Amino acid sequence: MNTILFETNRTMVRKWTPSDISTYYLLRSDPLIMKFIGEPLRDKRQAEEFLISRTIADYSKHGYGRYAVVLKASGDVIGNTGPLYLKDLGRNDLAISLLPQYWGLGYGTEILKECVRYAFEKLALPELIGLVDPLNVASSKLLIKIGMIYSGKITYHNEICNLYTLKKQDWSNK
Repeated sequence: MNTILFETNRTMVRKWTPSDISTYYLLRSDPLIMKFIGEPLRDKRQAEEFLISRTIADYSKHGYGRYAVVLKASGDVIGNTGPLYLKDLGRNDLAISLLPQYWGLGYGTEILKECVRYAFEKLALPELIGLVDPLNVASSKLLIKIGMIYSGKITYHNEICNLYTLKKQDWSNK
């Protein structure tokens, strides 16, 4: 049984497991989801390699990482969220990606608010950042909605990104 890390009214968030390859591939190969994130995964073999050698490996290496978002009503995995340690920046990037049919329904706000709480209260992270493609207006609005502050532009992996930040001491536990 996979332990639930935190819950919202409509979702549960847990660690990814090797048995999640098909859903992970669905999320990471969808061009709509990946439009502002990076290249979609090509096949399930690549998804398995990425899931096991990066995502699941982060749990052992850092104690946290990106997690599976599970819909309570059905038990279906509908997304990916969590703080990811970016070694080259020495900071933790908070992100969420959901299957397109769940966009615009308030899931992002609901999940990220609890993810921030989890990161600050359970993981004791001092700060979270959000790196967003300047054309991704929806993600920028979402990060502002959960309390992150626009902190300028940053070049990350040769891409210009909007940088959003939230320090634990500035976070109000509402």
